[in-house]
Amino acid sequence: MRGVRSPLRLCALGSLLVLGCSDDDVPVPTLRFGSPEVGVEVRTAPFELIIRDADGREVLRTTTGSGAYGGVGTKVDEPFFVAQTLPGWDGYEEGDGPWHAATSATVTSATEHGATFDLAGDGARVTLEVSVDGPRVHVSVSAAAPQGANMTSLAFVSPPAERFYGMGERFATLGHRGWSLYSYAEEGGVGVGEDAPPGDGNPTPNGPSMTYFPVPFFLSSRGYGVHLETTYRSEVHFASERADAWRASVNAPAFQATVYVRRDPLQVIGDYAADTGYPPVPAPWVFGPRRRVGSGSLVDGVPEIQKMREADLAITAVDDAVHFLPALSQLGREEELAHWTNDAHAAGYKVMAYNNPYVAKGKESAAADYAFGEAEGYFVRTEAGEIALTEFISGELLQLATIDLTNPGAVAWFQDLLRRTLALGYDGWMHDFGEYIPRDALAFDGRRGDELHNAYPVLSARAAYELMEEERPGDYLFFVRSGGSGTQRWVPAVWGGDAEATFDETQGLPSAVRGGLNLSMSAVPYWGSDMTGFKCITSGPFDKEVFLRWVAFGAASPIMMEQNACANPIADPEKWKLWNDEETVDIYRRHARLHTRLAPYFWALARDAHETGRPITMHPFLLHPDAEGALDVDDAYYLGPSLYAAPVVRRGQTEKEAWLPPGRWVDIDDHTVHEGDAIATLPAPLGKLPLLLRAGAMVPLRAASIDTLAPAAAPDVVDLLDVSDRLDVLVALGAGDTARFELADGTVLEARRRADDAGNPGGLLEVGGDEVAECSGCFVAAADGDVDRLRVSGELGDESALVVADVELHASGGPPRRVRWDVLRLR
Repeated sequence: MRGVRSPLRLCALGSLLVLGCSDDDVPVPTLRFGSPEVGVEVRTAPFELIIRDADGREVLRTTTGSGAYGGVGTKVDEPFFVAQTLPGWDGYEEGDGPWHAATSATVTSATEHGATFDLAGDGARVTLEVSVDGPRVHVSVSAAAPQGANMTSLAFVSPPAERFYGMGERFATLGHRGWSLYSYAEEGGVGVGEDAPPGDGNPTPNGPSMTYFPVPFFLSSRGYGVHLETTYRSEVHFASERADAWRASVNAPAFQATVYVRRDPLQVIGDYAADTGYPPVPAPWVFGPRRRVGSGSLVDGVPEIQKMREADLAITAVDDAVHFLPALSQLGREEELAHWTNDAHAAGYKVMAYNNPYVAKGKESAAADYAFGEAEGYFVRTEAGEIALTEFISGELLQLATIDLTNPGAVAWFQDLLRRTLALGYDGWMHDFGEYIPRDALAFDGRRGDELHNAYPVLSARAAYELMEEERPGDYLFFVRSGGSGTQRWVPAVWGGDAEATFDETQGLPSAVRGGLNLSMSAVPYWGSDMTGFKCITSGPFDKEVFLRWVAFGAASPIMMEQNACANPIADPEKWKLWNDEETVDIYRRHARLHTRLAPYFWALARDAHETGRPITMHPFLLHPDAEGALDVDDAYYLGPSLYAAPVVRRGQTEKEAWLPPGRWVDIDDHTVHEGDAIATLPAPLGKLPLLLRAGAMVPLRAASIDTLAPAAAPDVVDLLDVSDRLDVLVALGAGDTARFELADGTVLEARRRADDAGNPGGLLEVGGDEVAECSGCFVAAADGDVDRLRVSGELGDESALVVADVELHASGGPPRRVRWDVLRLR
């Protein structure tokens, strides 16, 4: 804004202003400005901010009245802090003092794209700036009165049918209407059992807001998204305080927010990602299954990494959890660990260790690091200038100093500490924690802990990313559990933290699905959960059913990773494990191979995520925002544009009732065809993942013989190089359908269902049964379930065009290879 204009001067802006212009110094009643995508209208007495989309449809209107729902509010908050068992849990409770509403506005400056207002009323005075940039409406709120105001708020009308999604990794709710969710990164909660619904004490202690990875960004079914651009603790009340309104409050006297106005929620996510950072493209092997395996673990007397190969498990990476930071658990084991990583690499595994941005106090192994960090001033401090110590379990219960990642020298030192892991041959690590900055801490750059707290996990991820891009560009993995706005820019993977090894609604398998989908709607595409769970605290059983259902879900997650722990601070329970029986091994084998074969599909989707912000897993609302049936789904999702996953997430179910999106869908196992835009009952015996292929879509796959996405020296291990000359493609075609897919390497795959039968103009050899997998220039056709299945194997080359019966198939670009088509023709 270019200075203050008088009301008389504002009248000269013509179409920006409506009504009330005069030579008197009075507020302008209505001001309008905008862009081709968005129209903004501000009514000054009483104050109302109205936002409309390109069609003139109202998407947002501030509330009017008094108190917290007077539109724009301020407050002098004197909070109460509840003592917590763990320092990583939020104990904040808002004070009882009143909210003051600024209910009338005076225009102080205006242009055709925005304006600044002085708002006053009820003891409040607020400066409000509103500007429009394409589909974005930028809103800035700054409180001048009452004196000492330290909270600010915006409230908007919410019609009864409005739904809200996102807010980072939220485990207990997916449609957030009726809930209040705060954004404050904290240690994970504890569930209260499989049959207990979410509530104020479930998870305990703080309820459904509890998350390691809060992102104050959400989507609305009314065609907009909102990002609160603050690292202070914030809270959004989604029609939870009032049934007809939602309200965002921030624990600070000022904040900025961006409203993204788009009918397409995927475009909203794309705009948010453009502003906060597009995700990187991980190394292709990141999409291979990973297991937690100890460096010395044996099965039947042989090393577990050898046993996995003998059992024909397609595993790409192992995670040994050696804690380099905070307490240097590698000391004295360096030669052993270097041999371990070398042996694992030869067998076709990438290897992960463990780090976090803390240094242990009182541990002899970490004494030198602690002394150096203390001497250099590299730790976060208290107001009194002492090192701000915290406490948590990282291998064991420890007192810890937090590396001050606002200090460039401390960042460089932290990166040097991380290099120790790489020096022993590791390919990355679990990048844990980050949620323990106390509110009264002081950082090198002057920020207090209440402002730094939500920013710290982002700084931690950035330090690791910049190190790895320097040391191992494009060939590494670190995976985080905590994060915030913008974390997606720096991380190749996120995992869902310490889940219960049960079907617990808020901490077990159902919550892992919700957590991943909410993350996806917050622009985080690469996520997974601890398959089979980590904690064994709530009522079990921690049994085979939990194990196998979670493995199936993991196969349909972007990141497939297994956890072998069964953590309980007061007992030593057991959970079901991979090697407990042959059926478990068989089912695990099938799902690990499915996930491995999906690698070219995942990598193409990763390229798309990097370029557009589009997530890999998509709640059906994202693709069908106007479909009523999509809105309340919380346990099924698109896996890329072609597949729809409906994992079983509750005990005792052998069928899955799921709403299917519009169109026709083919079960990839039994080739049953289901009609969409309806509830379908899908067979789901233990060990089966209901996974459906959309008619008119295709999925590229690696050859079924592949063992790993990492390079392998062992001659009996099949790696990417061994199958580089083959590509399998699964495609479903109804009458008149066409399908197209572009791989990350530029290969374009196209399939078309003709109206007529062209016969066999290319003279392909018709073969029987499984012969088609190994021959070239051949085909086999047979009825299978509800489809007529046509399998066609082309010749080795960089381009192929095949016509058989009523199907045309074309592949071009990319490296030379033989494309093997599996065409499911819907009747």
